Formats: sequence, C-alpha cells, structure tokens
Amino acid sequence: MSRITSFHMSFQRLLRVGMVPALAGVCLLSLDAALLSGQATRSERQAPNPAHVTVLQAEQGLTFARDVAPIVQAKCETCHRDGSVAPMSLQTYEQVAAFAPLIRDRVSRGVMPPWPVDKTVGVQAFRDNESLSDGQIKTIVDWIDAGAPLGDPADLPERLVWNDDSNRWPYEDDIGRPPDLVLTAPMYTVEANGRDQWPQHYTSLEEVGGGSLTKERWIQAIGSRPADTDSRYVFHHANVSITDMPGNSPDPMGDETGSIKLIDTAVGTVGMIFPKNTGRVLRPGSQLRWNMHFHPYTRDMDAALQLGVWFYPEGEEPDHYSMGDVSLAAGQGTFTRGTFPASERVRHAQVSNEADILLPPNSVSSMRGYHVLDRPAMVSGLRGHMHLRGKYQIVEVVYPDGSWEVINKLNWDHAWHKLFLYEDGAEPLLPKGTTLILTSVFDNTVNNKHNPDPDQWVSLGDRSIDEMSHIRLEMTYFSDEDFAKMVDERAVKGQLVSEQQ
Repeated sequence: MSRITSFHMSFQRLLRVGMVPALAGVCLLSLDAALLSGQATRSERQAPNPAHVTVLQAEQGLTFARDVAPIVQAKCETCHRDGSVAPMSLQTYEQVAAFAPLIRDRVSRGVMPPWPVDKTVGVQAFRDNESLSDGQIKTIVDWIDAGAPLGDPADLPERLVWNDDSNRWPYEDDIGRPPDLVLTAPMYTVEANGRDQWPQHYTSLEEVGGGSLTKERWIQAIGSRPADTDSRYVFHHANVSITDMPGNSPDPMGDETGSIKLIDTAVGTVGMIFPKNTGRVLRPGSQLRWNMHFHPYTRDMDAALQLGVWFYPEGEEPDHYSMGDVSLAAGQGTFTRGTFPASERVRHAQVSNEADILLPPNSVSSMRGYHVLDRPAMVSGLRGHMHLRGKYQIVEVVYPDGSWEVINKLNWDHAWHKLFLYEDGAEPLLPKGTTLILTSVFDNTVNNKHNPDPDQWVSLGDRSIDEMSHIRLEMTYFSDEDFAKMVDERAVKGQLVSEQQ
C-alpha cells in the first residue's frame, strides 16, 4: 500500500500538489552571508540579484468602483457595516476613502482582515478563508497610493443587503437552511465596572430550547453567537458541555459517556462544522453545563449565548464519531494523558494539560507540550488559546518513522480566538504512534503592545492578565482499518491532483 498521504508527504510533494506555498527567501541566504562578511560587491549591496527578488510595479488606473469595492464587500463588510461589531462602516466610497491611510497600514501589515495563520508554513487550505491574497493587498495599497480615486460610479457593484445579525446564523449558506435547533443559555447580569465574571449554569436540554428533540440525532454543525447586542459587548468565551446524556457512550472506543464537550467558542469563533461523514450525537434528556466568561461594561448588562444546531437528516448516521475540541497544552510540567483509557479522553476532552506557567518579567519565553497518539486520528481544525503575553503557537508532528512536519503556526492576537477549519481533503491524517508537539511562545516585554505590565511575573490563571497555553484540535479517532481506507482514498485523490497539474 502506498504510504503517500496528505499528512505524510515531503515538502516537495506538498508543493507539487499545491497544498503548501513555496518557502520564500531561502536563496537570499548566500547574499546575506556575503554582506555580513564584507565580500559582496558594491552593486550587490545596492541591489540584490534580480533573479532572487522581483520588484512589483504599481498597478495603474485602479479605481474604487471597479477594483476595490468588490474586495471590500467580500472581505470587510461582514464586520465593517452598520450595526455590526467593527468601529466604523466601510460600505460606501466616502467611508472607505476617509479611512484610506489606516486601511493601507492595516492591510499591508496583515492585521486586517484578522487572519493570524502564518502563510509561509503548514497546511493552507482552510474553509472560509477571510484573509486577503497578496494580489488583493497590492490592489488596495496601489489604489490608495494613487490617491484613492472613485472612478466611474457606473462600475460600482450593487450594494449588499445584510440580514440582521439576530436572524442570521453562520452556516445557513453552507447547509442551505437555518439551524434545526436553537439553544439559549440562561441570562446572566454582568455587573458594570467590575472584574471578569465566570458564571456557570446547569440546565436540561429541554429548559434551553431543546424540547423539540424527541429522538437521538447526529449533529452536522453547531453555530454560536451572543444572544443580543448587549451580550455581544460583554461576551468573551464559553465552553458548553453535555454533563450527562442518556444511553451508552457515543464514542465506540469509550466505555462511558462522562462530560462531553458540545462546543468551545470565543470572540472570533462562529461555530463548528464537522468533516464529511463525521459528527456528534445529541439525545433528549441530556444535561448541559454553560461555562461562561464575560467582561464588564460601563453599565449592567443581561447577557447570554445562543447555539444553533444542524442535524444530519433523520435516520442518517455518519460513520465516524468526532471528539470535537480536544486540548493539547504546553507549560512547565506539562503532562500527557496518553496512558489514560479512552473514556478518560472523552471525559476530559484533552490529551495533555498545562501543569503550570511562570513568565519572568521583561522576558520572551517558550514552553512545549506533547502527546503520543495511541490510535489513528484526523485533525479537522485548530484554535489557539493564550492571553495578553502570547506571541505565537506552533503545532508540529513527528511520525512513527521519525519524519517531521509543521501542521500550522498561529500568530497570536488575544482579540481573535478564531477556529480554523481545514477544507475537505486537507485535514492532516495522523497514524497511531504520531507525536503531537505544541510550542507556545510568550512576549512579556515592552515590545508586546498588548502587555499591560512587562515588569510583572505572570502565572497560569483564568484572567486575561494571567496566562494560558493550549490549543484546541478538532479530532476524530479511527480504527486501524478505517484509517487505512482513508489513507488509500487520500493517496488516490492526491495522485489525480498531481497528474492534473
């Protein structure tokens, strides 16, 4: 059987099938060395070899109406529109032109739209990729540098009509219908001008809107959102679990249900859609735990979270049960749960735990955690988690044969806790015996603009001024037989793509 799979290709093969962009800048190393040693000629010092560096000329004749407005509609208006979360609307030429210098700065530095995935390494095939392409960035920058002309108003695209956020769910377009079930957490009054607040609510499924569920159903996707405008102002994150579900464990490799994560969500995360032929089970009579985190505002606010649940068609069951969020941590004394039985992984939804974190003042620190898989798995997405001193996180794997690969690097911004879901067919497939490695890097110096006080020692804790160091992997485990079948199918698809190219 061919061992070529998407998880276990060399970088050369990844480049051939177009899954990872080429690593840029390697050929400049020799010139850098020559400059440092003083051996480079004057012409080489003034201009690098043109074979190594391409100087892009500014595109001429760009207009807002024809060239820039479609990009703004596709990549910016989701947030930058009347009634949404961004601080200003960018729905007209006048609005965009007024903020042109700021827009140039943000898009040229990759700050906006928020997309902290490092584009130079790892898997790059994501669902709902909100980032700008290099070409789109260049178009915006060149247009602003040319004076931000409007152009012919007749070229303007038709203005988008946005539905009210309170009536729209993130996966309606993907699935083609509103959610089948809407669950609303109990309201909580967030007291003004105080500390962060972490209320927990325990409810039955029926109490929060699940009374219409009359039989076991398999979940295809879960959307999440603050329940209303006030909730949006104070919401930070929520971890929602099924603490008790009637019947046997839905995980065929576990021997009891325990506490099962339904979804972990935070600012920037809109939900979870499971890969094809995988899902999670929900049954009537289940008990839920709503573990919330709110930031106070300048006045008291009543706040809650809503979940929208899409089911597979009645009577349809996917072949594989997904674990959903599984936590891999890095910290001082990180320990792995790899020797625990499968039921423990179901209960705790984590494969390693951060035993402690301690960051010295005015320091850059790194911590590492690892876990060895005791059965094959697929990673369908990932979401980092650090606090204000976070700099970046890297997920790597070492395969059983000793080969190594970077899955992804996430540059950290505490304002955006986005879940990154891979496209179908791009999910890393990890054989039994693979070592998962998480490296978290912290910047507790004045160079970190988010750092509230670089002179403080920082330890593990729930507050944003404390630190955390874990990453959530969307995991599905497989039997050896099912995994081998997936590997073969992926190899055939990869070969077809390679031949087409």
